[in-house]
This record gives sequence, C-alpha cells and structure tokens, in this order.
Amino acid sequence: MKITIRTNHTIYTPLLPGGGVPRTERGGRIKNRFKCAAAFILLSALPTMTSCVHYDAAPFTGKTLPRATGYTTGVTNDWLYFNLRTGETFNREAPNRDIAEGAQHDRTDWDLAFCGYRLRTNSGTSGIGQGGAIDLGREGYNRWTRVDQLPADALWTADNDSTVHITMSEQDWYHYLVKQGLNFDDNPWFDPNSGPQETLTSANPVLAEAMSFAGPPPSYTPSLHTYAVRTADGQRYFKLQVVSWYNADDAIGATGGRVSYYCEELK
Repeated sequence: MKITIRTNHTIYTPLLPGGGVPRTERGGRIKNRFKCAAAFILLSALPTMTSCVHYDAAPFTGKTLPRATGYTTGVTNDWLYFNLRTGETFNREAPNRDIAEGAQHDRTDWDLAFCGYRLRTNSGTSGIGQGGAIDLGREGYNRWTRVDQLPADALWTADNDSTVHITMSEQDWYHYLVKQGLNFDDNPWFDPNSGPQETLTSANPVLAEAMSFAGPPPSYTPSLHTYAVRTADGQRYFKLQVVSWYNADDAIGATGGRVSYYCEELK
C-alpha cells in the first residue's frame, strides 16, 4: 500500500479559465498601492499608518463543491455525485447518504463525482454508463464551446480500479488493521516521514491528472488542463477545468477541500 502526505496548508492561486490574470486566495486581484510617501512631517500625531494594499475583488464565476470530501470526513470513499444533465447532486449533506459506495455502479443518474481531488465518470469500474473523459490540453478553456470541436479520433478513457490512489481515513485504516490482525503500533495511519496511508479506488485516470499533490511543504496544484466528460447516456458532453483545492471565495487561511472548478456543457 503506497503512503503519501495529505495535508491542507499551501494555498494555490487559481487562474481564470483560459489562463487569465492570477487571483488571490480571497478571489480578487491584488494591486500594489504603495504610493504612500514617507511624509513624516507633521504626522507625529498620527498613532499608526494605514495599510496601502488594495484588493480589487472580482467574483469567482465557476463552481465550488458544497462540502469537503474524502478522508477528513472519516470515510475513505466519500464521493459527491453530480448529474450534469439535470443539475442534481447526491451525498451533498453527508458521505454515502444518497448513494453508498458501490451502489453507484448500477445507476445511470450521475455523470461526474469528486472525492477530494480525485474524480469519477460513469464508466468502467465506476458505473455501467457510457461516460469517460479525454484531455483537451492545458488552459484554453474558453476556446471549447461546441461538441463538433472535439477530436473525432479521441480515445475516451473509462474508469478503472488499478491506477488511482486516495488517502484512507484514519478510522478505515484501523478497521483494516483489526480485520488483518495487525498491530496498531507497528502500523500507524500517519508516519511523520511519509504521511497517511493510501489505497486504490475506482476513478478516472485521465481526470486524476487534473490536480497533483506534492510536499513538503504540502501543495495541491491543478494542471489547468481542460477535459471533456461524456455523460452516462453517451449523448452529452461537458468541459471541465479544476482550478483550486480551495473555495476560490474563501478568506486566507481556509482549510481547503472544497474544490473550485469550471464545468459547462458543449453544445
């Protein structure tokens, strides 16, 4: 079982779709306003100097997960499912409340799912649908508007359960140790040198490249590639770009996990 670090401290500054101006963690562009002169003459009565930094806020126009998902909730396979065709969301309130792990396979009323920064499509080992994903390249999100722009010879990648890892929750790890008859002290969930335990899951290997983790220091970095996702019925197509591990409108210091992304239908 592979082991890697999974923590939430480094803030990634997302780009606008298509590679626009970098945004601050507060969702705006920071402009340097250090034009305050060192005018100390007759200013001795002022108790302090006010800040000269100005935030010119621009609202984030994409989407944000309604809650954090994954091992921090105590559930390893904690997936949020989305029906891109109807706008319906499953497991919004709690892990596995609407669709339990494994039950998603025989359903066609979902198209895309998130667990942390891992993603599923309704295809392959994740579902009986005709979904899948292709990589359309870095940035360029805005140039993709129509289905007929998609490469005619594209090889759509289905989900599998042999290539993508997710972090195990601490609770699930100790349940595993009990089941296997292994000692807790000899098999800690978290190792200070290598981080928490991981396990394989059913997910889409192409969309697994949408965001990567590195550390220390811990950092979640989006590839800024644009992807096309095919719906479960095989009839509709959506473009997707993951832009941040954080809610793009959160204040500095947020813990992360509410992934920000763009997703729109190709007509």
